[in-house]
Amino acid sequence: MNMFDDISSEKKDLPKLGNVVSDVSSYNYNFYERSAVVIGIIFFVLGIILGNIFPACGSSSSIYSTQCSDTVFNFSLTLIVWFSSFILCIFIFGLGQIIDLLNRIYKKIDKI
Repeated sequence: MNMFDDISSEKKDLPKLGNVVSDVSSYNYNFYERSAVVIGIIFFVLGIILGNIFPACGSSSSIYSTQCSDTVFNFSLTLIVWFSSFILCIFIFGLGQIIDLLNRIYKKIDKI
């Protein structure tokens, strides 16, 4: 009993890129899934814009000074917007998946 022979017998090849692209392109996305993708793209750009509009203080002129002598891109705000939009988009996309599954179940029950 050789462990490497067992691994070789159970090993599967990775899917080819053409097969993955055809599987994804043949799937019909519903309204919620499409809107989740559009909202994700909008919030991605919005995170970059907000990070530029509200800059962070890079360095101050002295230790006790409240004025910034140098401002930099606010990467933390950008990450917060991206993370929250990712969570929102996952929720909306999941809702679309649930609705799609319920529609499939309804169609199968309706045929009976």
